[in-house]
Amino acid sequence: MFRTPYAILVAVIATILTSVPVAIIGIFRSTSPVIDRLIRWWARTVVHGAGIELHSENLDAMRPDRKYIVIANHCSYLDIPCLLATIPQPVRFMAKESLFKIPIFGWALSSAGFVPVDRKNRKTAVRSFEQAADRIRRGNSIVIFPEEGRSSAREMRPFQRGAFLLALKSELPILPLAIDGTFDVLPVGWSGLKPGPVTIRVGQSFPTAGLTVRSKDALMTETRVQIEAMLQRGTRSEVQPAPVSPDPSLHSS
Repeated sequence: MFRTPYAILVAVIATILTSVPVAIIGIFRSTSPVIDRLIRWWARTVVHGAGIELHSENLDAMRPDRKYIVIANHCSYLDIPCLLATIPQPVRFMAKESLFKIPIFGWALSSAGFVPVDRKNRKTAVRSFEQAADRIRRGNSIVIFPEEGRSSAREMRPFQRGAFLLALKSELPILPLAIDGTFDVLPVGWSGLKPGPVTIRVGQSFPTAGLTVRSKDALMTETRVQIEAMLQRGTRSEVQPAPVSPDPSLHSS
């Protein structure tokens, strides 16, 4: 019965301790390794405070020398700290704009290079994806939740196209990732924590270089198939990616 207030207290203290130095360091260099270490410490502290037993599968599929458009399912506030505590390279998120309005915490997000997005406003949403492209050019992989919000059920919501258009524009490979367990720990609308295991499963990346916007639907389908397979079966050996064929129009002149 004391887990929820304890987890909240731990999260608040960890956020205060990390937000101030991240906000200051980010003014001078948003890609500083110190920022990444602070972010990972924050994430692991929050995960531990929530009583989560964090596991990973196929993590070596995410090569540290490559950048990705990481696409994951989303059903809990705990998804982000679980991912930040697990992913073995510096990453940034596209996060809802309201988080950036929180004093100190929001300043740290902005200073560290996280990307605000207001999906209700098309003009600002387009600008957010331009910022994400710039963040990629600075050397960070980007994590995007294509459901554009937390799912209130175990089934994923429909995917939106923005993440896949960004992948096509940046020509970076897409890396599907499944978060399994956070729905049981803290689902949407649940006021109390239920400590338990969470597993981050990494799928098989596939390229986008050489593809055009016509391949968007195929990319969305392949990503969703992989994530659903990892959530349902829980073993990477059963996840068989179907290659996305290059757009024939690329070879016409």
